[in-house]
Amino acid sequence: MSTLCDILKRNLKQSASNLEISRHFKLYQNNDTKHTADICKLWVLYHCPGVIETTAESPDINPIEHVWDYLQQKINEHNISNKQKLRKHLIEEWAEINGSSCAKLIKSMSNRLREVIKCKGGPTRY
Repeated sequence: MSTLCDILKRNLKQSASNLEISRHFKLYQNNDTKHTADICKLWVLYHCPGVIETTAESPDINPIEHVWDYLQQKINEHNISNKQKLRKHLIEEWAEINGSSCAKLIKSMSNRLREVIKCKGGPTRY
């Protein structure tokens, strides 16, 4: 079983139970190849009460992806010619990311998910 399936197997049902949504949640995954592997699709089919189907251009709503994108933009502003400079600038730029920005991304999750459902898994404004 793939690593992703192991993570789902260990955590998904317990998390749904903790949130008291065991019979009512819908799993959302983007079209990353880890999510579309047959073994994962089969596990999800038998263990998830619902799945939000996504299109090929499904949005990446995971907040950390927005943080990585921001970090990439900041790194691209530097003239990096070796691993040491890359490491230095990554550490500096990472330290500049404040908690309130991350909290704002987390708070926007419910709106992001509503938008994904409204757009039937297709592109959103996020």
